[in-house]
Amino acid sequence: MQAEQIAKSLGNAKRANGQWVASCPVPSHGKGNGDKNPSLSVHIDDEGKPLFHCHGGCTQESVFQTIRDRNLLPELEERPDPLANIKPLPKIEFQQEWQYQDEDRVTVFVKHRLRVGESGKTYRLYKVDSDGKRYPTLGDARIVPYKLPDLLDAKTAGRIIYLAEGEKAVDALMSLGVAATTAHSGAGHWPEAITEYFAGANVVILPDNDLSGWSYARKAAEAILPIAKAVKVVDLGLQGQGDDAYEFIEAGGGRAELAALVKAAPKITSVDDVTIPERLQGMQQIPPSVDMVATVAPAEDIAKEFAPDPPKQADKPKPVKTIKIEHWDSIQDEPVEWLIEGVLVAGSFSALYGPPGSFKSFVALDIAEAIATGRSWMGREVTKSGAVLMLCGEGFGGVGARIKAIKIHHQTEDGAPIYVVRHQLNLRSSAEDFNALMLAVVQLVEETGVQFRLAIVDTLARAFGGGNENDSGEMMGFVVSMGKIQEFLNCALMVLHHSGKNVQLGMRGSSSLLGAVDTELELLRFEDQLKGVLTITKMKDGEQGTRFGFEMVEVDIKPAGLGLSEPVISLAVQASDSAVNEQPKKAGKSNAGSGKNQRLAMQCLEKMVKEQGSAKYIEGLQRHAIKLEVWRQELWSKMGCTDEDKASFKMAWKRARNDLQKSGEGDIRDDYVWLQHKSTNFDAV
Repeated sequence: MQAEQIAKSLGNAKRANGQWVASCPVPSHGKGNGDKNPSLSVHIDDEGKPLFHCHGGCTQESVFQTIRDRNLLPELEERPDPLANIKPLPKIEFQQEWQYQDEDRVTVFVKHRLRVGESGKTYRLYKVDSDGKRYPTLGDARIVPYKLPDLLDAKTAGRIIYLAEGEKAVDALMSLGVAATTAHSGAGHWPEAITEYFAGANVVILPDNDLSGWSYARKAAEAILPIAKAVKVVDLGLQGQGDDAYEFIEAGGGRAELAALVKAAPKITSVDDVTIPERLQGMQQIPPSVDMVATVAPAEDIAKEFAPDPPKQADKPKPVKTIKIEHWDSIQDEPVEWLIEGVLVAGSFSALYGPPGSFKSFVALDIAEAIATGRSWMGREVTKSGAVLMLCGEGFGGVGARIKAIKIHHQTEDGAPIYVVRHQLNLRSSAEDFNALMLAVVQLVEETGVQFRLAIVDTLARAFGGGNENDSGEMMGFVVSMGKIQEFLNCALMVLHHSGKNVQLGMRGSSSLLGAVDTELELLRFEDQLKGVLTITKMKDGEQGTRFGFEMVEVDIKPAGLGLSEPVISLAVQASDSAVNEQPKKAGKSNAGSGKNQRLAMQCLEKMVKEQGSAKYIEGLQRHAIKLEVWRQELWSKMGCTDEDKASFKMAWKRARNDLQKSGEGDIRDDYVWLQHKSTNFDAV
């Protein structure tokens, strides 16, 4: 049904400003007297979805319900849920560490084996510097073979060196009292850097019982044959696919049995002498990875997995979801697991909200840094530290300055596991954006093995895809998407949001969000001050009403290499005991710190004139002045504004300039601003 048909069916239809308008059918419209003057706009969007707006104030829900009851809504094609196929990331658990040491038994890098899900595995490599600090990449680490000191001792003594494919097999061989080694890189690659250590050595290569194992044996033999004293490749006669020296020893093979196999094997003089056993020639090869073995699906498979399901055939049964029903006597009380003691619960859904300019992004970043490093936050213990994912949909340019400031303020070392996405994503209704995010997360996990504790969405407005925050259906769609992200990452999630025009009414938009969150944190800034208070206004599993005072401290971030002589200032969060007992003003129709800060504007002007002011000849007078833009940028920074606050800041900036000139304390001419008591008159030349 077209817009014209719907409008005419509702009555009093006419065209106005390119749209159809008609009488609003809601019974309560006009205090029950009806809509005599058509006030309902009717529009059909490009996807065939009807859009209505009652200029008389009727809610979207009541308008749609009334029109639906009249059977005037077109039948829309049912769309597949773009989030239905999203599955949680497999749980990653540490299992074992192997240290790679140099000739002096100083560790140069380590290798971790991690369990992925129920049966998968992956490996991670970490460089270790001279101070023992670890980095989540090999970088410029010196590459050595495993058990290098033992390898060198065996070579000097003329003993056999067994070359296996993995550290687990090497450890098993060394338990027999023989010398053994391997490369860090697995079956897919032979690192040239370790070849030199086999010069003049007697080497026995023990391939794993699969095609990739024998392929690795050929690579190793090809590399060391030109420099080794003697090389043999020994088949251990194993039957299980992928079995190695570890299984050989577990099955009862000892040093004598191993020596007998070595004695019977011929020396090789060419890589062509490495022949695959007949039992393996019909076996399908499992392709090895280069630097690590991971069971997480490759990118192209993930993209397919995230794609919406194709329409199901009518005769195809729907999958059955298993529901477990428990008797209440069997359910035990489970203790609360905290991320931050008394503030954030592990795995919870929380909202941090406040007026524009109340330092939400700064506080959220401070929380992220505390969880990533294990630093206590506002005097509360971080009980579960770990990685944090920050989805920054606004203020891209200021993120780097905020990060630098917080690292300087808290003396945060490099390597803290905080990962930032600087894209505006529609996480409410765009399957493309949602899938792209999930794919990027999977690729990050493949590369680093990171396990997230918290995800932060900054802000709800930027991730809402242009939807109507007051519509309960659209808000619940957003909540469902946040739940899918939580399920996928297996972590807590915090969304940053704004308060409404009336700050006393709490978060902006539909109350569905308040109903969905486990924890609500209200952030209020003291008027004309760089401090405020955070209050726990809702806590499902803890105490409500707890207050945390904070103040913003200036941090000189001094970006190097930019040719700037003047200091560059950003802000960082610091606990303030004095602020806890102060009461911020909650204006009924205005937001604290959102533009009524005349004194703050004057403080910014006085500061910048003092620091950067210089003599300028303006209209025949010498003025100790600064560029107007310098004042504007300082005020923007001190108000803690982001891109979301552009409209409110524009009003505040206009008011600050007008107030300055009306007060007579300063003046503005030709893009310059000055304070009257900082100026000197002189005769024009």
